[in-house]
Amino acid sequence: MTSQADSISAAIWRFEPGRTYELEGSAIETNIVSMPVTSEYHHTYFGDGRRKWSGHHKAFHPNLVRAGEQPRGVFASSKRFSVLHVYLPHAMVEQLALESAKPAAGRSIALIDPMCAPAPGIEAICRQIMLEMANPDRCARLMLDALGQALAISLLRKHSNVSGSMAFVTESSRKSRDWRLTRAIDYLEAHLAEDVGLHGMAAEVGLSVTHLTTLFRDGTGEPPHRYLMRRRFERACELLGDPSISIGDIAYRCGFANSQHLAAVVRRRLSMTPTAYRRQLLS
Repeated sequence: MTSQADSISAAIWRFEPGRTYELEGSAIETNIVSMPVTSEYHHTYFGDGRRKWSGHHKAFHPNLVRAGEQPRGVFASSKRFSVLHVYLPHAMVEQLALESAKPAAGRSIALIDPMCAPAPGIEAICRQIMLEMANPDRCARLMLDALGQALAISLLRKHSNVSGSMAFVTESSRKSRDWRLTRAIDYLEAHLAEDVGLHGMAAEVGLSVTHLTTLFRDGTGEPPHRYLMRRRFERACELLGDPSISIGDIAYRCGFANSQHLAAVVRRRLSMTPTAYRRQLLS
């Protein structure tokens, strides 16, 4: 899909299981956001002839091919997998940086590869791009313009050489992450399938419920329950990419009451059923 202004484009690349793929090219004037949208695969990435990283690339953990870089990627998986690519012209990224961050005169703008680290902001935008691609209407290409700009701003805020600019630092990221928040998040991640209570989580990190809730809001922008529900939904979306796992089992693994509860959440967030979302991922 190409945006209304013909400046931003997006495509889903699909790969068959049991094969090794090697892709290379040149990102001369365009930054490419690469977001796996189904099961993980092994990915070795080379930039300008130098190996930058190698390992298992998890679903919805992005990496970035920077404008001007000569990329080469080697992919392999025993399962079928798909990858969303979003192409952002570097001229647009530079213009947004100049309008918002006002970097020092003569300083070039460069994006930095997240290297498969979790990036919830980027993930949310990429999910919306996929939704527009799956259900195109007369506004879809215009939406891609807006989402592409939002994606570029998210990258500038946290994954660029101007990330330290006050124009791009959010209130929550100005505060250093408290070790107790890190432990609380780790606790939630380890207990997504369980009935996690605020009192139990607060006791785990030695805080009162009120203090824990404040810590969560300041550090993540969300209260603990909303954070937990978002992570359950995100995990369920990852598992829907594996056709060997039933939807009922996914609901159980991710802490939903039953498959109907999971279906209601997916319909509310993605405007489709879990079965339709799985079909989209695997088609």
